[in-house]
This record gives sequence, structure tokens and C-alpha cells, in this order.
Amino acid sequence: MPGLNESNRKWWVLIGTSGGLFLLMLDSTVVALALPSIQADLNASNDQLQWVLNAYLLAIAATVVTAGRFGDIFGRRRVFLIGFGLFGLGSMLCAGAWNADVLIAGRVVMALGAASMLPLSLALVTYVFPAEEQTRAIGIWTAISSIALGIGPLIGGVLADIDWRLIFLVNLPVVVISIIVVRATAREIRDETSEPKIDWPGLLTLTTGLLAVVFALVNADDWGWTSTPTLGLAVIGALLLFAFWKIEHRVPNPIVDLELFRNRPYLGATAAAFGIVAVYWTLMFFEPQYLQDILGYSAVEAGLLILPITVPMIFISPFSGRLVGTFGARVAMTTGMALGVAGLVILTRIDESSGYGTLFPGLLLVGLAFALVYAPMSAAAMAAMPKAKAGIASSGLAMNRILAGAIGLAVVGAVFQSLLRDRLDQDLSAGNANLDESQRQQVDGLVAGSQEAREAISKDSASTADQVEEIASSAFTYALGNSIWVLVGVAAVCTVLTWLLVEPKQDTPEPSEAEPARDSARKQHHHFGGFHF
Repeated sequence: MPGLNESNRKWWVLIGTSGGLFLLMLDSTVVALALPSIQADLNASNDQLQWVLNAYLLAIAATVVTAGRFGDIFGRRRVFLIGFGLFGLGSMLCAGAWNADVLIAGRVVMALGAASMLPLSLALVTYVFPAEEQTRAIGIWTAISSIALGIGPLIGGVLADIDWRLIFLVNLPVVVISIIVVRATAREIRDETSEPKIDWPGLLTLTTGLLAVVFALVNADDWGWTSTPTLGLAVIGALLLFAFWKIEHRVPNPIVDLELFRNRPYLGATAAAFGIVAVYWTLMFFEPQYLQDILGYSAVEAGLLILPITVPMIFISPFSGRLVGTFGARVAMTTGMALGVAGLVILTRIDESSGYGTLFPGLLLVGLAFALVYAPMSAAAMAAMPKAKAGIASSGLAMNRILAGAIGLAVVGAVFQSLLRDRLDQDLSAGNANLDESQRQQVDGLVAGSQEAREAISKDSASTADQVEEIASSAFTYALGNSIWVLVGVAAVCTVLTWLLVEPKQDTPEPSEAEPARDSARKQHHHFGGFHF
């Protein structure tokens, strides 16, 4: 590659791998802003819309640890590049999707690529930088992640207002350029001591078990909560996850080392991670729809108005190390979780008369919570973990974060759909609902995201159209406000667990003669994904 030499190789590797990280973090926010546009264009149901996010999260959660193992065995650069290529291929499939099912399939392909990119990007960076420069390189790498998360909603809103397919098409030039740069600059590395064994039974039971449980939750409102399909699929999923639990206790290279959860600080950090990430993904799914479909904002305006959730990460992350050093991880994380609970309680107060002024303080408190918890939780998890367990412990934490989003969205989504149906039945049966059968079907279609229903409503009289839209809007708002109580409960429990389990700040002992040597040794080690550096 022109201009490449040994002195600047490390920076080219950082640039190339950071392109992948930027796309991954950007994707976690831009897609949510485009969901209303996607629903209108592809005539997607609410269930299909939820699968656009859930399929992506489930696929990453199930394969991220195994992808890291592939990197150990077959070469981290090779697996990273294959993952990057899959991410680009999935983006092309999504951009050209002609229906919602094709879009969901494209999201799964993107997720399989993301599962490789997520753990391996930092592995390539830390390998090429000398020990004395790794802290600086990791700081840049982390800053790129925070910036992408922070500006993602605005970019998503702008692109969705033009054409939602652009949110996937913009990935392609970054994918091509980054693959060229990484292929030309990064050296192949693998773990020669790693056993070439993959936990295939664990991967199969985890993937199918999670899929069955989430599928049952997403479809419970349509099938009936006590119907044979719902209960049967949920039981099958539970049995498969139980089989996964048994398998992980017996295989030599498990996807998840379940013994790690006997470590109190690790369990506390895992609880905090689960709570805050479940809140983040669920709100990023529902709030943009509420802003656009109910309050009437454009995608660009919704992108601006959702920024209080993401922007605090940009400003607080650089100071997270200082906060933890001053107050300890337990105080910082518990404070963040408590702020999150307060913010969620505010978000439950929305009603038909609410505007953005009701949402803003709740969104801002959740954003502050996310910033205060997200950065320190890895440090808290690893603080009391033996170094021999560092790699698999950080892998388990990464998997837990992604899985939290999928489970949180599925559970809250199921509660939301049930409350929505109950409120619609109540409002449509009221004596003042002077609607005929076709107009009642329009209400059902409107809350389900049907484009045909929107077109039918446009042909109604002004008074009828207003009544249909008012009933649908009232039911959506009621269901959203009350379903958020599920998140309040989850976040509250995780707040208590964080305080009880994460270790408090320890007094710093007087430095000994051996301390410089230990400091030097610590600088040689970094933990991320499935790797111990």
C-alpha cells in the first residue's frame, strides 16, 4: 500500500479496524430511527419490525464467543476480514430488500459478520502497538465507539428522511476501504496454544433455545399467551437452554464458563450490564416510533430528540476512569443505575396529552445512566477475576450485554403488544366509538403499521379519520408507558445487585519496591472479547 512503512503501520491498522468498530456502533442507533420508514415502505408488521433488531442481536449473542475462538484457531486477521465481508454482504441484502423477511435475513448476515468484528478489531490493534502506546491506541479506539453511538441517531434520522436504504448503503464504501487497509497492513496472528475445538453442541442449543423463547414472546399476543404454540415453543426453548447449561459444565472449551458467576463482583457487573443494555435497546426501539408516529416528528427531528440517550456517553466516557478512581466502580455504577430507574419512571408518565417536554428529562437521565455504567462495568467485572479467566470472562460479559438487548426487547415488546390489544378492545367497545367494522379494522391496521390502513384512513371523512387516529394513538401511548414499568423493575433489581455485589473502592496501599515491576507487567495486559493480551 502506498505510503506504508513500519513506523506508520500501526496507525493504518488502527484506522482500518476502527472503520469496522464505527459501523457496528453506528448500526446500533441508525436502524432504530429508520424503523417507521421501513415499516411504511415494506408494509412490515410490528412483529417483523421487532425482528429487524432482535434477529441481529440474537445472532451476535449466540456466535460472538465462537467467532473469537475461530480467530484464535484460524487467524484473527483472516476471520476479521471474513466477518467484515459478511457485514458488507448483509448490508447489500438489506439495502435491496423487497420485503421485511428479506430485510431480517440480511440483518442476520450482518450479525454473523459483526460477531467476528466485535472481538477481533481490538485484538489486531493491541498486537501491532507496543506496550507503551497501547493505552493511547485503546483510548482512540474507545473514543471512536463513543462518537459513533452519540451521533448515530442524527445520522440515522437524516438518512431515513432521504431513503431508509441509505443507512445500509453507506456501510459499503467503509467496508471496502477498511478491508483493503486491514489486509494490506495487519499481520496475521493466531493463538498457537489454543486447542482447535469448538463447542458445537453448546452453540446449537444456545442458538435454538434463545430463538424459540424469543419467537414465543414476540408471537404470544397473536397466538394467545396460553395457546399451545406459545407454551410449547417456550417449553422447548427452556429445555434447550437447560441442555446448554448442562453442556457448558462438561465441555473443555465452553462458550460460557458458568462458574464465573460465583464471583460476586463479576456477577454484579453482569447484572448492571444486563439492566442498562436491556433499557438502551428497548428504548431505542420504541421511542423513535413514538416520536415519529404519535408526536408527528420527522425522522431527522426524532434523531435530534433522541440524542439525550446517546450524547452523554461522548462527554462522560473520557472521565470515567477518573470517576472510578475517585469514588470506586460500585458508587459510579450504582449511581448510574439509580438515575436510570428515575428516568424510566418519568417515561412511564406519558399520556395522550404528553409532548417532548415529558420525555426529555427521562431520556437524559437514562443517557447519564448509560454513560456512568457502560465504561466502568468491564473494569468492575475484571477487578477480582483471576488472570487465567480474563479472556473467557470478558467474552461472557460481551455476550451478556448483547443478549440483554434481545431479551429485554422481546419481553417488553410482548407486554406492549398485550397492553395495546387490551386498550384497543376497551376503546373500540366504548359507546362513543362510532366506527363500523371496516373502520375498526383500520384502527387495528394502523397500530400494526399497515400501509394499506393508512391509505384507507386518508379516504375517510376528517372526523372519522381523527377518531381512528386518536384511538390508535391513545392505545399506543398507554401500552408504551405501562410496558416501561417492566424496565423499571429490571433496572431496580439490577441496581440493588450492583450495590450488593460490586466491590467498594479500596484504599490505595503505600507503594512498595515491587510496585513498579507490577505496574510494568499490568501494562502488557489488556482484556477484550475472547482475548487476553
